[in-house]
Parts: sequence; C-alpha cells; structure tokens
Amino acid sequence: MIRAARWVAPGAALALILAASVVPAARAERPAADPVLLWNDQTNRAIQATNTDAFQASRALALESVAVLDTVRSLAGAQGLMVRLPAPKDARTEIAVASAAHTMLVRLFPACQAALDAAFEASLTAEPSTPARSRAIAFGEAVAEAVFAERDRDGWRVAKTAPTGAAAGQWRPTPPLQLPGLAPQWATMTPFLLTAPNQFRPPGPPALDSAAFHEATATVEAIGGAQSTVRASIQTEIAHYWSDAIGTYAPAGHWNAIAATLLAPMGLNLEAEAELFAELNVAMADAGIAIADAKYTYLFWRPVTVIRLGGDGSRPNPAWTPLLETPNHPSYISGHSAFSGAAAAVLTARFGTRPFSFESASVPGVTRKFASFQQAAEEAAISRVYGGIHFPFDNADGLTTGRQVGAWTLSAFRRLADDRGPVIVMDGAAMRTLGTQSLAGYALDNTTPVTAVTVSLNGGPAFKVVVDERGRFVIPRHRVSSLGRRELLVTASSATGRVTTASLKLDDPAEDGIDTAPVTVK
Repeated sequence: MIRAARWVAPGAALALILAASVVPAARAERPAADPVLLWNDQTNRAIQATNTDAFQASRALALESVAVLDTVRSLAGAQGLMVRLPAPKDARTEIAVASAAHTMLVRLFPACQAALDAAFEASLTAEPSTPARSRAIAFGEAVAEAVFAERDRDGWRVAKTAPTGAAAGQWRPTPPLQLPGLAPQWATMTPFLLTAPNQFRPPGPPALDSAAFHEATATVEAIGGAQSTVRASIQTEIAHYWSDAIGTYAPAGHWNAIAATLLAPMGLNLEAEAELFAELNVAMADAGIAIADAKYTYLFWRPVTVIRLGGDGSRPNPAWTPLLETPNHPSYISGHSAFSGAAAAVLTARFGTRPFSFESASVPGVTRKFASFQQAAEEAAISRVYGGIHFPFDNADGLTTGRQVGAWTLSAFRRLADDRGPVIVMDGAAMRTLGTQSLAGYALDNTTPVTAVTVSLNGGPAFKVVVDERGRFVIPRHRVSSLGRRELLVTASSATGRVTTASLKLDDPAEDGIDTAPVTVK
C-alpha cells in the first residue's frame, strides 16, 4: 500500500536498490507477468511500427507511463500525477495496469489496434473471466481515458506552418527531401510539469562572424561528412548507434529500452517500476517541448546549409553531404542531446552512477558499454557531430537544457503529494455525437476524486450535477436555454476545498447544440 509519507522522498529506496544491483546483460529477460515492462515494450513497438517521430514518441511514452502510474496509485489510495479515481477494492493491479496501457495505446496508435488487442488478450489468458476481472479492466480503461482527455488539448495537433528563412543563419529545408519543419506546434504545447515551454530556453547559438561558429563548422565539415577521411570507424559506429531515426523507437524509446533492460532482472514491485518510467518519460516529453521552443525561437540553420554555402566565411563546398540524413527541423538545440540529458538526469538519480551495456535498435548486433548514464548522454550528443547534422554548440546547450528539465521533473515528482486542485475538461466536437441531448465532460483531481460539479447558466442559480466513478459528468440539455447568448459556468470543488471554474460560451449553436472551442481549465 502506498502511504502519503512515502512521497517526502519518492524513489529514495529504489535508488539504493538500483545502485547496488548487478550490471545486466543487454537483453535480459523480462518477467512474463510484469505488465509495466510488457506495455512499455508495446509502446516502443507501436512507435517503430508507425514510423512515429521523436516528438510524438516522447509524448506517447509519457501518456502511457502516466496512465499506468495513476492506475497503480489510485488502486493504492494515493495521489496521482494527473488523475485519481475511486478504485474497486477487488481489482488486481496487474489487470488494471494492462488495461490502462492498452486503452492509452489504442488511442495513440489506432493503426496498431489489432496487435495491441492481441497483446492484451494474451496478457489475460491466465486470468479467469470473473466480475472482479471486468472491474479491473474497466478501472484501468477509465484512468487512461481520463488522462488522455486531460492531455488531448495540450496543443499537440494544432495546425501550424513551420517558419523558414533565406537570410544568413536562418533555417531552411535541407536535402535530400527538402521537407518542411517538423512539429512547430511543439514549441507552444502545454508541458506536463514545466511552467512554460521556454522555462529553460538556452542562450542561443554563437554569432555568425565569431571564431566559435567558424571552428564548429570546420569540425562538422571535417568529421561529419559522408566521405570524411578523419572520422574513425568507431565514430561512424557511434553515429549510427544513436541515430534513432524514423522507423526505430526514437531517442525517447532508446532510453526506455535501456531502463527496461536494467529493471527486468530486478523483480521490483509495479509501483517502483511505474514511478521510474513516469519520471523518465515525463522528463523527456517536457524536454521535447523545450527542444521545439529553442528550435523555432532561434530558427538556426543546419550544418549542410552552412557548409554548402560557405556561410561561416569559408569557401563553399556544394558537394558536401553529411553521414546521416539531416532531420527536418532547425539545428539549435540538438534534440538527441536534450532528450539524453533529461534521461540521464533521471536514471542517474534512480540507478546511481553505474556501468551498463546496451544493444541499439538502430544497429542490430552492436552492443556498446558505458561507465555511466551521463557518459552515454554525452556520446549520444557527440554522435550528431559525427553524423554531420549538428554543431558542437547544439549538443552542449542541448545537454544542459535536458539536464535542467530532468532535474526539474525529479523535483516536481518529490511534490506529488501536493494538492493540484480540480481540472475541468469539456468534451469537444471530436468526442460528441451529432444530436446528443447533453453537454458532457470530465471533473478530475489528483488528490481526491471529484464527486459533484455545479453549473450556472447566464448568471442564473447554480444546479448540481453528479460526477461518476470515471470522473464524467453530464449537463442535461433541457437545463440549457435555446435562445440568445449563452454562458455556462461549470464549477468543480474538491474534498480539500480547492475550486476550479470553466466558462463556456455557447454562441450560435450548431445542430448538435454546441459550437464552441473545447475548454480545459487548470
């Protein structure tokens, strides 16, 4: 059972256990009945199968991990990171965790539903079909749906056109595909735990006429070219080992696979595993937002552009090609470096400074050994110079940003017992059926389940609506006027006295009765 006192220093005992453990083989066997590790692996498989990019992959891993963590904590009667729902007393944690992870992944990767369904069914083969099993499945599903709803309007799918420029220093699409900038909306997304996307914004790249910029460009040109004569074979291997390109499990998945390899032989309880993956993945998801903020703020050009044009004052080298294909987003800061800096900060806090080895999905059959997570992160960073796609200062500032995000995440997790207060999430058009006779939404809290909300129409008297065990509430259509300008005030009060109010303006209703933007209040 999780007790509130535990959250004064979460993971402290876990860190001691991990630091004292024996270095495992790169492909240690996963306990067959461990749903946390099994569904973390299923997330990586879905990322690979769908060619998910690095930004989307980090968000998917975070959402799956949070759904699992909040399921475990709700079952134990403890605070969640985002959601706490009333749990059935006879629910098996293993079943509820599998259900939460499966539900979240089907939401995130609908193209993989057949494989995910098969994995879920396989995980239940040893479980007799009883009412208790059904309750556990329904509970895990409820937590996942609530987490998904709360994060679905974080800005991840806002349509934006990536900026570009033709002036010196400005990013523009790069060969060979000349693709537009990837995921510019990530720069303005709502973070999981950071206060804002620019909370740890780095100072920016060096001036174009500086010696630092000239030296950095010369370094990349010499060592990062496809036909480089100075790059050692081990440096070429490192570039490919950490490439984590589309079609692999991306940088965030790479670090998850490392963590899973270390955890698999240890036999920790599900709570400890869920906590570690949530910390790791929330840190990397927020690092992804900080990365995009820097990239689309400074909009700095890539080495291939500079070298071919002679943009550092050197002679143009129009035939120069990097070893790796240049990703389609600005150079500063390096995403690999920031993802790795964040991951190393979390894993060092949990496992200690310790050696490990790992076989990368980018280069099957090649296993590399590391003295520490920080060394691995630094190697991931320099690999981008060996690959010819980043400047050294991209990597240095990327590592710093990632480490800052990782430290912030660990600090935030130490405050998990804090009462965040209620969150109101109204259903949007994508979640409604035309002709529905009511307005619906979620009233959620991480400390105590919300049991009721009140609604006031156009400043009139408030009436009460009940919140069910999934955090759902419904405002009957007959309580909403059909004439004139309408404003609904929805108020949720927690058992601890925290209050949140959402204002919904329902103007010129469409046939389904609602023509307004979705509302999320935090």
